[in-house]
This record gives sequence, C-alpha cells and structure tokens, in this order.
Amino acid sequence: MDLTRVLESPHALHAASVHLPMSLAILGLPLILIAVLAPRRWPGMRLSAAAYFFFTGLIALAASITGQRAAAELVALANKEIETVVAHHRILGFSIVALPLVTAVLLLGSHFRAGAGGRIAGGLAALNALALAAVVLFAGSSGGRLVYGYGIGTPVADGASGATVVVGAYRGPAIAAFPAVATAVSEPANANYTPKIQLIDPAQAALVTFQADVAPLLERRCFECHSGVKPKAGLDLSTHAGILQGGDYAGPSVIPGDPDGSPMVRHLRGIYLPKMPKDAEELTEGELHTIRMWIAAGAQPG
Repeated sequence: MDLTRVLESPHALHAASVHLPMSLAILGLPLILIAVLAPRRWPGMRLSAAAYFFFTGLIALAASITGQRAAAELVALANKEIETVVAHHRILGFSIVALPLVTAVLLLGSHFRAGAGGRIAGGLAALNALALAAVVLFAGSSGGRLVYGYGIGTPVADGASGATVVVGAYRGPAIAAFPAVATAVSEPANANYTPKIQLIDPAQAALVTFQADVAPLLERRCFECHSGVKPKAGLDLSTHAGILQGGDYAGPSVIPGDPDGSPMVRHLRGIYLPKMPKDAEELTEGELHTIRMWIAAGAQPG
C-alpha cells in the first residue's frame, strides 16, 4: 500500500483512522466494568479508565475531523436515501467523540467523590461506555453501507485525465430528468476499467430494446445469481421492475440516460466492487455496449 496516497486522500485517511477509536471503545468495556465494580481492590483503576476514555475521545475527534474533510469532497448528494445515511453517520461520529469524553469526566467524579454520588457517577460512566459500544456498531454499519453499498469515497481512475477521483453519489432517477435518447456521448471517465467502453450512437441506441436485446443477455450472464425467489443481494435482474428497484444496498441498478453512472455498469466494469459477474468471465465489449445503449436511450421496459 502506498502510504503517501492514503495521506493525500481524505476518504482513505478517514477509512484508515476510524478503526482505532472503534476498537478502543469496544476494548474499554471490560476496563470500565473492573473500575466500577471493584474500586476497593484496584483503587487507581477509575483514574486509569478515565485517562483511557479521554484518550479514546481524542482519537475519535481526530477520526471525526478526517470524516468532515472527506464529506467536504463529496458531490451534491441528490439521492435522499444516501443523504439520510450520511447524516446519520455524521451524528454517530459526533457521538463517538462525545461519549468517551463524558465517560472520562464521570469516572473522575466517581473517583474523587465518595458515597452515593460516586456510585451514581460510576454507574452513569458504565452506561455511557455501553452506549458508546452500541453507537460504534451502528456507525460501522452505516459507514460500510456508504462505502460498499453506494460506493461513497471509492477511488476511481479518470480515463480522460489519468487523475484519481472519488465517488460522491450517483444521481437517483427520481431526482433528475433524463432525455429519452442521449444526444451527445463522448469518451466517458473510468475508461481504464474493463470491459472497454464504446461511443454511443443515439440513433443506434434507440433501436435497442429490453425484451429483445437486454433481457436475453442478462439471462445468459446474470440470472444464475440475480433471479429467482432469493436473488443474491436482493437484486432481481429478471424483470424490468426489479432492475429499477435494485438490490438491498445500492438502490436502482440503472439510471436512465446515464449509462456510465449506473451502478450496474460500474459493477460490470469493476469500478464498484465486487466486479460482476462474480467469479465468472466478464462481459464482452459488445455485451456491455448493448446494456449501455439501452440505458442511454432511457432504459425503457419494451
């Protein structure tokens, strides 16, 4: 791994920095239980636990800062579902900063204050530590959904410039209006991935139909996994409605009018992982071109 590239990318840096505070938060559970339940046997344990959670809070703060820098690089999130997940992830991130710091303060209070007040502070500190562990689990889940479900922050190569960019969010079909036929298509980005992309002729694209061209192609190449009662990842490609609905994670599989921004095409080319078809021979350039032309012409059901 090229460490300099990690340091240069806010998204890669955030991904690298979040694991330490998450691990510290989980590992702090047995420590605080010992500190709260056996104060007489280990009289200095509450001070040590307070220092531990204070350090955890500082590490979480650093990770939160990298997260804010990464969020600043995202394109406008037109998809409301992605906006919601990002907002929840941000709130959870702030909670991971606040909870260990509050836990540290409560542990200090329980150490220096005897009697009922100290016991209450110790109990509240333990509850905060448990809440922190729960929040960490939810934050990890939402972060994984953003990266692996939506491709947020995934580095991709720009075939035109050779630069490395990150995925912000694809445009949902309910947000933007797309033309029935693409009127001008130049060499799209990400041309370094395979299968290679071909220029789309709008007149030729208008002749491609779902029933005659796309459905048989998907049946040959994709139905083994993405059809039937329980399709993998909840993605049923056997019907036009299933394609537009998408799977359990990434929303609609195609964005009518935007073939190279569609998750289906990005997975077929390996821009989004896993590359599809998984553990099978990749599509030919002609097969990919057929799918892209259909999407460019509006992804009609006929």
